[in-house]
Amino acid sequence: MKTNIHTSESLKSQDGEFENFHYQLDDGERYLLTDGEADWLFNWVKGKYVIADHLIENIEETDQGYVYTMDTLGLGEALTEDQCFPKAVMLSDDTALQAIMFYSACEPIEC
Repeated sequence: MKTNIHTSESLKSQDGEFENFHYQLDDGERYLLTDGEADWLFNWVKGKYVIADHLIENIEETDQGYVYTMDTLGLGEALTEDQCFPKAVMLSDDTALQAIMFYSACEPIEC
């Protein structure tokens, strides 16, 4: 059974009047990439960074767009291999996807 799909808007609406961006997702939770996040993935980092490989392996293309299924350890391993844990390269800190990575990735040595 699949869970609901989080969106940038649904996560950011939890912030109220302040921008917190503390979006921690657990394994199996799903997130719909924004058009900008998908552009970053497929046009900027695909084929160049391990994080792109990880995301693409865990993405399902749906009628709504690209949906990533959270894998906290795999995410942490990819970011570590890119030597930029806990953030992805060339992705704005203002994106929900970057915040998800920052707060959800499990650093391999700690898992």
